[in-house]
Amino acid sequence: MKQFASSLAQIFLGLCILAGSWMIADAMSDNNPSGNSIEQVQVKPQTKDQLLSHSELQEYLGIKQDQVEKLLPKKEGNVTKSQIPYIQIGYEYYFPVKAVDLWLEETEAAIFD
Repeated sequence: MKQFASSLAQIFLGLCILAGSWMIADAMSDNNPSGNSIEQVQVKPQTKDQLLSHSELQEYLGIKQDQVEKLLPKKEGNVTKSQIPYIQIGYEYYFPVKAVDLWLEETEAAIFD
């Protein structure tokens, strides 16, 4: 009888350990139904392209067409001036996403005419 009680206690202890492990694993999983999971928020929209065209830059920055035109490169004589970083491929101007993000951080408080 003593051996039966000992075996039953070991089986019960094993089931308790198994149930406890399952509850801990469920609480740590991302699919937690209790709603206590941590959500990630992206500040900057992710783009698959590394270079943006004029219209993509406008959409990326969330500004109007006339506002983006103030930022675009302008040719003055033999010199091209721009408030925003760009690269030129042929006759087209493109804007690297990482350089635009850095430029935004650096010029956060600037006012453009």
